[in-house]
Amino acid sequence: MDWYYEGERKPENWKNICEAFKKAENTSLQSPIQLCEKTTEKFIYQKSLATRYQLTQFETSFFNHTVHLTPLANEELNVLFFDYKKYILDDIHFHLPSEHQINDESFPLEMHLVHRSRDNELLVVGITVLPNKEPANLEKYRLDSLALNPRISGRGLFVPVDVAKLLPLKMQYFHYTGSLTTPPTIGPVDWIVFKNQTYMRKGLLRAFKENVGKTNRPLQPLRNRTIYLSD
Repeated sequence: MDWYYEGERKPENWKNICEAFKKAENTSLQSPIQLCEKTTEKFIYQKSLATRYQLTQFETSFFNHTVHLTPLANEELNVLFFDYKKYILDDIHFHLPSEHQINDESFPLEMHLVHRSRDNELLVVGITVLPNKEPANLEKYRLDSLALNPRISGRGLFVPVDVAKLLPLKMQYFHYTGSLTTPPTIGPVDWIVFKNQTYMRKGLLRAFKENVGKTNRPLQPLRNRTIYLSD
């Protein structure tokens, strides 16, 4: 079913498009949300977070209104361990502006690193992005061309990306249970959103904005759930 970020089929009306979208939205806690240090619970017992990312070849594509990167190599090259459970990186994609807000602040772009466990459980890492004059990791691997020509039909560009270098230098993170942010917005999804930002050159951010456009779902009600902040 077709859905959009503006017009009659904008996010506020996704649940009216079809029964599957309605069920997903009504039966799970939804994302994105406001993440505020003052209202979070600190981890009493620190849940372990570890990543094992390597330089990997990705294939680009354009669907669900944004750019996606899909790893081509052995799936074991890019894994994340959270609370001693292993998740494999499935997809990287981009939202403009950021979907989550951190301490009432929005950011020009948010990257989502979508991971899946062997039991088909979802964990998404959210990384908010600020502009920087210096080239960041993505520019080294021809993502400029991708941003300027996002609507690639068929097989896309092949780009090597060192996923570890997409992460912020400071790894403090929020953790909560939510949903996917595109239809059907199913849950539960474990979310890890880094408190600190990574950087992208202003020109590339501008190219994403001009060629991809607005792709963020509005903030969703917190409802009765606890947001955690790591030490």
